[in-house]
Amino acid sequence: MRFVAAIVSFVLAFVLIGLGLAQRTVFAGPERLVAETSSMDDAPVTLIESETLHAHDGRQRLNISGPGDIVAVYGRTADVQAWIGDATHNVLTLDEESDSLEAELVEGEEETVPSALGSDLWLAEYTGEAALTFMANVPEGISVLVMSNGKEAAPKDVSIAWPLDNRTPWAGPLIVAGVVLLIAGIGLYLWALAHWRRMRGPRRKSGKGQKMPRPPKYSARKAAKAVRPAAPRPEASTRGRRSGRARIAVVPGLLIGSLVFTGCSPDMWPRIDEPEPSPSATAGAEASVAALKDVAVTEAQLRSIMADIATVAAEADASLDADLLATRFEGPALEMRKSNYVMRAADGAQPAPTPVHAEPIALSLPQQTDAWPRVALVIVQDPEDETVVPMAYVLQQESPRENYRVQYGVKLQATEQPFPQVAAETVGAVRYSPDNKFLKLTPEQVATAYADVLLNGTASEYAEEFDLENDSFLSIAGPDARAARAAAVSGPVALATTPAEGTGERIALATNDTGALLTLNFGDTETVTPTEAGATISVGPTVKLMTGLTETTKGVYVTYGYQLLFYVPPAGSDEKIRLIGATEGVTAAGELP
Repeated sequence: MRFVAAIVSFVLAFVLIGLGLAQRTVFAGPERLVAETSSMDDAPVTLIESETLHAHDGRQRLNISGPGDIVAVYGRTADVQAWIGDATHNVLTLDEESDSLEAELVEGEEETVPSALGSDLWLAEYTGEAALTFMANVPEGISVLVMSNGKEAAPKDVSIAWPLDNRTPWAGPLIVAGVVLLIAGIGLYLWALAHWRRMRGPRRKSGKGQKMPRPPKYSARKAAKAVRPAAPRPEASTRGRRSGRARIAVVPGLLIGSLVFTGCSPDMWPRIDEPEPSPSATAGAEASVAALKDVAVTEAQLRSIMADIATVAAEADASLDADLLATRFEGPALEMRKSNYVMRAADGAQPAPTPVHAEPIALSLPQQTDAWPRVALVIVQDPEDETVVPMAYVLQQESPRENYRVQYGVKLQATEQPFPQVAAETVGAVRYSPDNKFLKLTPEQVATAYADVLLNGTASEYAEEFDLENDSFLSIAGPDARAARAAAVSGPVALATTPAEGTGERIALATNDTGALLTLNFGDTETVTPTEAGATISVGPTVKLMTGLTETTKGVYVTYGYQLLFYVPPAGSDEKIRLIGATEGVTAAGELP
């Protein structure tokens, strides 16, 4: 009976183990669902929208093949669509019945497009030759753009693969149950075998009629053999039946161990603690979220943009390459740096511009918009010295196919006054128009008023609108500084100062109190002219470096540009307009006509 129980245990064990292994092998389903394109018209760009990428759950694996170069990028759907613009392109959608990708051609006016590589809109870029495979574990709202070189047709062989849920939650319990029965069967077998051996032991009869054995007869020949030395016997081998049993016992141990480890995968066990569904948003919350526009640039994009800007600025500053600088700078920031390059080319001892650092980013405030042009304010600290005042950069992107450029680079003032409260970088700020009347002064009025303050100081009619007590820039560009420069001029010459229009835009981003962070620029042009006919005057060092002149009979001019950052309180506030940061430098110089 014990042998029967052992056999039954073995049979059940192998059945359960076999069923468990079969779920992971012969009964296992496919690991991925693959959707492929069947046909596609010629177009320079192929768009895979977010709905297609998320037709099934899980990470998306994209396989793209075709002749020549292959470029694949992904970004926010609105950004990708804006970059494509009016170009002819294919849109891939998933046919749920056949699980294949269907291509729809969208006609446009552009039959060629520039390369998509290097755009600030993308979150990731991939390139390949003839074939390209990558994982795009992207959230909703992200789309993929596929192209070749913009002139040739985009690759036509595109497939998307999604992982399938091929977990076998009962494979583990079946295998473990089979192992338990196998161990029990082995135990039953050994128990039955031991019992059987005890039952086969020798049995002697007891009784009075038992006969005694007869004594052996004496033999001289046998006695002679008995006195001879016995031949040596070979030593018994150390490997006997017990060693054989040990080897036999190792085999079940290895089998059991391998089966147990086979069932250790979490995919082979049922989930006991199912995650609770997350609460759904209320109708009011959904409406408020829908009313918000996307921010101009995400945090990840902004870090990549600042890293590239810092690299370009460092290379251009070192090589005095104004053309390279123009790929990432524009307006007042470009003018001031280009003038520095001219002076440093004439005299290598001239100081270099303030270096641009990519990080640490202390504050980022992108514009809340879905249109172009779009801007973002970034404040970056010095990575090596925290005592150095941070720099504020205003970046602007004119169109989807252009990259962000630095329009303003403003050095913040060292002050104990708190920085105005602004929205999080994921929310962004509204950009006010230059004539917004919900501020203490409109952005245009701030420029006019502060130019008058720099000219007349506390005597200006606008002096009461500004916090001049904490304005350190007034001592650099105010009336006292101008008077000192005029007094330094000697000889038959006259110095005059006239306002100079700035080339930068008035960029005002809303603060939390409905005020604004306003960046603007303007300047002053100082002219030195001879007061006597035919008199020759020596030029100053700035004009000499910028033009190479040493003297002139016509006169010279120097234009100083000011890049300024203000906090403008809302209309009706008792607060004054505060200057938060300022950068001053030469933007032009030359001989008068």
